[in-house]
Amino acid sequence: MSSSPIMIHSVNRLLFIVVVVVPSVYAHIAFWHPSMWGFNVTDKDPAYSYDNRPVVPLARMTFNEWWFHNHLRYPPHPNDVFELPAGKAAIAELGCNKGATTWWNSSEGGDVRQGDWPCPRSTSVQFHTKSIDDVKGCALAIVHESDVSKIKPEDFTVFSVNQTCVWHRFTAFQVPADMPACPDGKCTCAWFWIHSPDSGSEQMYMNAFQCTVTGSKHDAPAIMKPRVARRCGADPEHGITHPTPSNCTHGAKQPLYWLQNEGNNMFEDYMGPPLYNDLYDFKDGAQNDIFVTSTKDTQKRNTYQPSRFSRFWSNELHASREAMVEDV
Repeated sequence: MSSSPIMIHSVNRLLFIVVVVVPSVYAHIAFWHPSMWGFNVTDKDPAYSYDNRPVVPLARMTFNEWWFHNHLRYPPHPNDVFELPAGKAAIAELGCNKGATTWWNSSEGGDVRQGDWPCPRSTSVQFHTKSIDDVKGCALAIVHESDVSKIKPEDFTVFSVNQTCVWHRFTAFQVPADMPACPDGKCTCAWFWIHSPDSGSEQMYMNAFQCTVTGSKHDAPAIMKPRVARRCGADPEHGITHPTPSNCTHGAKQPLYWLQNEGNNMFEDYMGPPLYNDLYDFKDGAQNDIFVTSTKDTQKRNTYQPSRFSRFWSNELHASREAMVEDV
């Protein structure tokens, strides 16, 4: 008789462990497709001394650790290419685990799909989002080069943004109608995401993949040289009620490289992250202003014009930033 309480306690303890551990397995988000670098990397990969699955966020890393998610040693098969139909939507699959996607049969955990929900058996908290009103957008960027050894961070151009990302597993990215064809039929693309500052430790996300543009016009214009995006939108959370259009980077923009030990092009404070939405003039949908013919003077504003947003570099926030870094 005395063994019953012990058994009940053990069962309760086991249930507690299951409830706590299962959601964490599917935490965070990644772009999934066979065309990506690191498609089959697991947390047990002997090539890494740390968990480097595609879903693992990037923060306080060296350049080699965050660039291409340190997956360059695991390239995709040459025939695995993600198609970008010019003037139409490319449908990407985002998930907290490969098992939540079409390619579940090559995942370590099997089929855990739950319709259009990116994190099966988990709430949105697992992908750093309190609700659909808390999503901050993600982006696809492209380089018209297939040899990754020749690519630098400043070569990527953001060509499509989805501002409701990462709420859906099936996420539509509108491709500009003027997108030029890839040389020899192959380009290099990447998916980027930075989440809301009120939804867990801050990081950035990057998953690179082989891509090609289909249905291009024979006279499609070239993409202009991308420049660093500037904070210029309304930001009520930080007391900025009106946008500052004169401070926007118009035309082609680079992805937001942030919160790493090296290689950043963004230096915003920990609680004021750069985002793929109107705050940095990344409009929802195709970025149709990235081509050399879309503006008369692509070098109109080469000089940075400080705005009230410069307070994100103020000394007053350094203490809070360092306190939060420990949680990354």
